[in-house]
Amino acid sequence: MPSLHGGTDGPPSVNPFTGVTDPTGTPYLIAFDVEFPRIHLFGGSMDIYADSIKSVFRIELAYTTGEEFANTLDPRLYSESDVVRYVIGWDRDTFIPFLNETKAFLLSAQLFGQHLLDHEKEMRPAGLAGMPDWKDNWIATFLIKGWWMQNRLSAQIISAYDVRASAVTLAPQVDWLINDNWRLIVGANFKVGKGARSFDDCRSCNPYPPFTEAFPGHAPGYTLGLGGFEPLGRFRSGPLGMAQAEDEIQVTLRYRF
Repeated sequence: MPSLHGGTDGPPSVNPFTGVTDPTGTPYLIAFDVEFPRIHLFGGSMDIYADSIKSVFRIELAYTTGEEFANTLDPRLYSESDVVRYVIGWDRDTFIPFLNETKAFLLSAQLFGQHLLDHEKEMRPAGLAGMPDWKDNWIATFLIKGWWMQNRLSAQIISAYDVRASAVTLAPQVDWLINDNWRLIVGANFKVGKGARSFDDCRSCNPYPPFTEAFPGHAPGYTLGLGGFEPLGRFRSGPLGMAQAEDEIQVTLRYRF
């Protein structure tokens, strides 16, 4: 997985105020090299069928070491953290008579969780600083899908909810096999929620004192917590939160010879 190395692990830098070159990188400087650190992953999965409720439960667990995350409290602007990720899923075929008396609907739900074991975060005068990734976060999904007309017509709706980002997406879709040659698929993707969030990006880290001090006595490398939506705010918003204004409608018409 790619990682941005800045500050003391970043590229050689030239002080724009004095012209002096620092071959080892300047602490807390927003200048990056892209690195691909080695990550070790250990995991397992298990499926359980519960006959009494006609359901299948899926459990997956993964533990990784060596992952790197943006961190504005570290002079390298990143730090390592072990991570625990898990998924709990549930699948069931269920009859809904008032929608279809002869064919069962597929119901599927999942809960994705992530926990950072070495998370760092501090409140500074202008906002939070540290690791923009949430220490704990969950994304829940739910699918309901049905079939009609001897499976030539299907309809489904998928929903996803990012707990920390307070963001929701709804994705309905209808798939109609008109005949042996024509197929029509109509779908949409709607998003609602809090929207994009900001986070400290080390713009106030004072890498070149006294020239970049925000006030007299501003300590070198001390971020005030000033930030914006880009780039680190994306880690707080997640993919659903950053795409609040990107609703979509898709229409696909296929012809097969």
